[in-house]
Amino acid sequence: EFRSSDTTGFTLVELITTLSISSMLMTAAVPGFQSLIERNRIAASVNLFLSHLYQARSEAVKREQYVTLCPSSNGESCIANHTQWAQGYILFVDSNKNRQRESDEYIISYYQGEDDKINIYSSSNYRRVITYYPTGRAWGFNTTIRFCAKLDEKHNRVLIIASTGRPRTSNRMPNGRKIACN
Repeated sequence: EFRSSDTTGFTLVELITTLSISSMLMTAAVPGFQSLIERNRIAASVNLFLSHLYQARSEAVKREQYVTLCPSSNGESCIANHTQWAQGYILFVDSNKNRQRESDEYIISYYQGEDDKINIYSSSNYRRVITYYPTGRAWGFNTTIRFCAKLDEKHNRVLIIASTGRPRTSNRMPNGRKIACN
């Protein structure tokens, strides 16, 4: 004998209503979640680069030698292009002070680029490397490193290195303008 109270489950109307509400909520949440991921990706990239800058400055003072950070795709030599930081970079003792790694110069650390969703540019081809003197000062005048998101430019950041060697981050260029990434 069949009793209606013995059946449990959802009716088709209840199931369709639940699925439609769930899909509307997911549609609203996904763009916000992607923005959060993009912002965290930029922050992680900036913080990693910043830690290498602090290490470079510290090593220069500790070793009483010039220390250089430059873009590198192979972990052995510098790339001569200021737009290639996202491929990776090396930190090395620059014994001959030429801002290029020679085979006999000690590599302190190497970062292999892995994020193809971020571009990292230095301020110009003239500033394609960052060198610290044994005093902890940076070579040259202010250098800017731009971290550019490929998906959403509102999360772009810039790392500004003063000639004193002190790095700081900002969401604006030193002149107050928006970060340009093209």
